[in-house]
Amino acid sequence: MLKDDLEKLKIEIISSNNLTEEKKLEILQKIDNGQYFDFRCGYATIDRPWGKYYNQDELYKERPKRTVYQEVYDNNKKNTSDLAIEFFGTKINYAEFFNNIEKTAKSFEEYGIKEGSFVTICAAGIPETAYSFYAASKIGAVVNMISPYFDKDDLIDRIEDCESDVLIVMDTFYGDLKDAIKRSRIKNIIVLPTLNSSLLRLVGKKIKLEKYSNELFWNQFIKDGSKRRNTITIDYKKDIPLAMVYSSGTTGASKGILLSNDSFQNSIQAYPASGVDISRHQKFYQIIPPWFSTGLSTSLHLPLSYGVSVFMDPRFERSVFVKNVLKAKPNYAVAPTSMYEGFLDESLIKNKDLSFFNYPFEGGEPLSVETAENIEKVFREHGNHSTLRVAYGQCEAGAAIATQTQKIKHSEGSVGIPLPGITLAIVDEEFNELTYGNRGQILANTPCRMLEYFKNEEETKKYFYIDKYGNKWNCTGDIGYVDENGELFVQGRATDYTIINGRKIYNFDVENVVSSYDGVKLCDVLEKTDEYGNSKLAVHIIFEDELNAKLKLDKNLLEQVLFDIQNDIYNKFKDLDMVPKIFKIRDDFPYAKSGKRDVAKIKSETDNFIYLDNDELIKQVNFTKKKK
Repeated sequence: MLKDDLEKLKIEIISSNNLTEEKKLEILQKIDNGQYFDFRCGYATIDRPWGKYYNQDELYKERPKRTVYQEVYDNNKKNTSDLAIEFFGTKINYAEFFNNIEKTAKSFEEYGIKEGSFVTICAAGIPETAYSFYAASKIGAVVNMISPYFDKDDLIDRIEDCESDVLIVMDTFYGDLKDAIKRSRIKNIIVLPTLNSSLLRLVGKKIKLEKYSNELFWNQFIKDGSKRRNTITIDYKKDIPLAMVYSSGTTGASKGILLSNDSFQNSIQAYPASGVDISRHQKFYQIIPPWFSTGLSTSLHLPLSYGVSVFMDPRFERSVFVKNVLKAKPNYAVAPTSMYEGFLDESLIKNKDLSFFNYPFEGGEPLSVETAENIEKVFREHGNHSTLRVAYGQCEAGAAIATQTQKIKHSEGSVGIPLPGITLAIVDEEFNELTYGNRGQILANTPCRMLEYFKNEEETKKYFYIDKYGNKWNCTGDIGYVDENGELFVQGRATDYTIINGRKIYNFDVENVVSSYDGVKLCDVLEKTDEYGNSKLAVHIIFEDELNAKLKLDKNLLEQVLFDIQNDIYNKFKDLDMVPKIFKIRDDFPYAKSGKRDVAKIKSETDNFIYLDNDELIKQVNFTKKKK
């Protein structure tokens, strides 16, 4: 821990209301004697038990303050022949990469984009997206990253908010968005062919642009700026805005999450101290879309800053992901569970080697212990002894908050330890810190945090919590706990509850028990209102294929399985209010365009529910009460 941080911690210890005077003196003496990791007071913000797992030399290393562009340029300017990006057979070295960034920056300025301006981008993970991101950093502009799955009116509003006049849109997305874009304030529409940087562009189908319109292709856009003199790289200043990504909008209009150069820089500089080998000449598979902060930070800026090449393929398909891993042989990837489940299909991997795949990280979707074990079993059978590492974060925190690392044998259900530089706190509803093992809201004090919800002061104030020491905390809205080892366990969203008989029942508590039942593949527990307006728990279940086959042969088996699930829930919590009586057996879940489950649609369903009062369970409970 740095000297300034230790002095700040001493002040917090002295001022703490949770510690006795004797305990304060004991801790302060151990800090002064260099025994920082040898004490435990029970509070994670003071103990910081995860610190012992960091590489201390890397943790204390002084790193220059610079912009995202300066970082990637300074770290690679002496290795310009090294591979930067691989895209559909095209290999782009760092010399070409920097040249294309400069061309993009010149065209930005030609079209009126300057320091502080927003350029809206609706494109997947392709080279031109990377050029635009770094070109914006070079001249001090901001990339407004729009998902192609935005509600059309929401898209227009988000463009209006940041007063963006220029839009870069991938041709694949343009058809669906064209009418909305034409209704927006956009003055220049740059249509970006998906395969523009690949030789396949010569055989790909091209869309036609309207004559005498404000549409033009990317290559014309680049040509228009070619006669300008080279752009001037802005100097580093703290909190220069760089990118805006968006909340999912599941609880209202999407909110702009404004991230600075520092958000990205502080994130990527944490990884060497966490034990991840990101040495030059390795390869990273970029699959997370760039309209998520992870797609820009962990999957793009992190590898390129360390001379690691980025393999790009914008197709978000399971079979494509597996085939690309086998063909391109990346050493790292960050991908959701659904992508890694492709390795369970033996027809895709056959007898291929996977020994090169050293750092497979999972994030963004639930990962059961059983699924992780099955995927890792396939890895081992194909020469790879890596574990599927879980990470946890959110866009408001820059990207990752915690991650599993090879420096620690992680406990089942853990999402790892916080990245270096990040402190975790678990608090109750009054923001009182809780001790190890007690669950509450997860707060993160992180240097990677967003600047604000753009032009939304009210929501920004709600999101951040300033403690009495002046520390600024991200209120994640997630419920979980930290153990004495420093590992974080995330259990669910604070808003994911149902009021039953006047009590708050967390849906995820029930869901975790159902998920652990042998034969359950996926489940979701949601609130369902009955005909009298009373709230009930409804369990939506997808069974594994093997159990599904048995259920089709034995009509009475389903009722027994559901009875067993009800009993498991009661035996876990000894609380009849937590035992659901409404079930729906599903083949799949509907998903919103954001990529998340369409909860609103699921809640609106009225057909094919099973209503099950477990009389035997009720008798057992009543008998137990009488016996007592």
